[in-house]
Amino acid sequence: MFLRSKKEFFYLAAAAVLFTAGWACNKYGNVSGIPDNTVVAVVGDHQITFGDWMRQTDLLRVFDTPIDADNKDQVKAVLDSLVDQQLVLEAAQKAHYSDGTFDENLKKKLQEADLTIKNLKDKLEKDIETLRRVEKDYQEPLKKMLLARQFAKSQVDGVEVTEKDMRDWYEDYSAQARQVGRNLPPYSKINERLKNETIKPQVEAEKFLKNLQGEIKVERKTDVIDKYLASLSISEKMLGTEEGGLPLGKSAETKDAGGK
Repeated sequence: MFLRSKKEFFYLAAAAVLFTAGWACNKYGNVSGIPDNTVVAVVGDHQITFGDWMRQTDLLRVFDTPIDADNKDQVKAVLDSLVDQQLVLEAAQKAHYSDGTFDENLKKKLQEADLTIKNLKDKLEKDIETLRRVEKDYQEPLKKMLLARQFAKSQVDGVEVTEKDMRDWYEDYSAQARQVGRNLPPYSKINERLKNETIKPQVEAEKFLKNLQGEIKVERKTDVIDKYLASLSISEKMLGTEEGGLPLGKSAETKDAGGK
């Protein structure tokens, strides 16, 4: 799958996702009023409760498969998977199953799960902070974003894109992919549909913006930009490459003497 060009801002629907995420989060809770200890299935002598079902749903959402809480088929499939799981556990018990490597692997998996939960929690906390900032004043910037996307979308089809443009774009993209360990097929091996439906729109988008940049002067305040980006880097904070950090070769007590 191809990564979207960073310049295709007018094709993205990130704003819609952002706004629906904040005000829909309560749908994942139990709004049915069903008590957790209510039995929803019985496998042999083992009872599966509503609470078991909801915990399995949460477990899959965090560690395995995204579950759409509004999709009845998906939610029901979670219960089916829980029933199947219990059938397997019953069979394992009857077979007196034992695996000496399980305990060792389990410890590693639980550590990985702890890290996953921590990372997810950190991300959700940042998302909540973002939503709190956005909901205070989002209409004007959202209007501008939507208008820019709409206008750009109406104009890109008129941008002339040659076969050479698409080939050059793909070669540059392939070089970037190789830097992260991905090897893409040669341009000559890409089918025409992929060229026209995937590559061409991205080239059109980049050429459209490049043409605009040639007409209007753009000046970036790199000192301010770099200062903010440095504040996001843990290593730059530690090594003193941003103001207030610990200079290399200096102790914490002498950082002021080290100069800025």
